[in-house]
Amino acid sequence: MSSTVTPTTSSGSHSKRLVLLTWLLVGFFYFYLSWGYIRVTMDDQQFADYLQYVVNVAGSEERPTKEIRALILVKAEQLNLPVHGEQITILGGGRTLNVRVNYNVDIDIPVLQSTIYTKQINHFVQYQVNTR
Repeated sequence: MSSTVTPTTSSGSHSKRLVLLTWLLVGFFYFYLSWGYIRVTMDDQQFADYLQYVVNVAGSEERPTKEIRALILVKAEQLNLPVHGEQITILGGGRTLNVRVNYNVDIDIPVLQSTIYTKQINHFVQYQVNTR
């Protein structure tokens, strides 16, 4: 007499649900991470464009470094970028104006709010004469 054990349908459906839930969590985590990275990249591109604009205007009008730093900090705050005054280096003035901005952006895990990735961003912008 042989006895065979057949799995019950509730056990099989339970494991399928667990696998589905696991894949959904992995998908959500990946989507959230990707969205965070894309958002940071888009905000940084806007910041880089604005930084080039400010350097060109400030260089042509020979604006003081204090004013340049204030304009950069206001734009960074508008874009929710973690830029502080000590992370901005302004060298020269007028046609020799150079601005360097270095900062880090953390991408967090949802719910836990712990950093999973830190993107280091460096900008170096020089005054450029517009030839339009």
